Amino acid sequence: MACCQCIIIVALQASICFLNTYQAQLLPEPSTDNALTASSTSNDWIPLRAADRLGRIKWENIAFIGFQFWFLGMAFDATVYQNTAEILALAILNVVCAVLGALQVVDGVKWLTSLSTTSYSVAPLSIAEKIEIALSVTIMAFAIIMSFLSYQMSKQFGWNIYKKIGADVQIQKMYRIFQFFVLSLKIDIFAQFMVSVFYLIQFALKQDVIMWETVIQFIVTILLIPMLYFGRIAGSKESKIYMTMFITFEMLVLFDFALIFSQTLQPNNNWYTWICLIWIGVAFALVSSSLGIVCMRNFGKGLKPFVQRGRTKAKIDLEKGLSRRDAHKSWQIDDD
Repeated sequence: MACCQCIIIVALQASICFLNTYQAQLLPEPSTDNALTASSTSNDWIPLRAADRLGRIKWENIAFIGFQFWFLGMAFDATVYQNTAEILALAILNVVCAVLGALQVVDGVKWLTSLSTTSYSVAPLSIAEKIEIALSVTIMAFAIIMSFLSYQMSKQFGWNIYKKIGADVQIQKMYRIFQFFVLSLKIDIFAQFMVSVFYLIQFALKQDVIMWETVIQFIVTILLIPMLYFGRIAGSKESKIYMTMFITFEMLVLFDFALIFSQTLQPNNNWYTWICLIWIGVAFALVSSSLGIVCMRNFGKGLKPFVQRGRTKAKIDLEKGLSRRDAHKSWQIDDD
């Protein structure tokens, strides 16, 4: 179902992206920012503002396409590693994606209405509006289906986790918290990294000189993926120093998103969808930091063997297997 969703939604978003870009090419490009920042609602400035806004919507469309590929990877990851929190979060994120798709429709109708008062053709934008409506309905349909499937899978995953960890309620509680922490890191890949990349590309291309805000955004964007992986290592190694470094970096991410938010707001031309994405990124930066602190308080309480992967996990499983085999031998009764 995730594969079907990815194929259909990417095709629809790619069509909308093409139509929005084509519509922007039919409009004049603003030579200065006066038309974009002035409080006047003169009809002469509507095509200029629309061209700038449609140029931004193009990056929103690309970001939504990126979200679908990320969603597909998360669906496989949640199934393979049987992460109950992850599989349920995907259903919720699908609903959020449907809401953002509805915002695209509202924004498209706004500019379609405004451009209809000018002499410029709005044929591409009119077609895009219809596809955006179909997109919102399609995403919501997939969200409902995926919510049902996620609920059914989560019940089986819960039983598998019980068999893996055992009946220790305290360990189960700590394991769930760690699952939510890992889930937050994976969501940060989209909510922080991909949003930062798309915004940085869009914003940097319009700058004649390199600003200090752009330098900070570039540094944070480059470090995001390594630091998210670093946070996962900090949790599995139960290193308080590593976890503290990760939480400190998340504070820097919050500062970066504050800069993006201040640059996004413009009079009469608010970038609605990106504002929502920015606040989602801010929310998950706070969630990742908070869960990191909670995980750090659980270090040294017996969870470490259950949160390993790769060679470390294989080594622990081998040691457990040997101990079980030796225990079995020690209870053998000699027939002689």
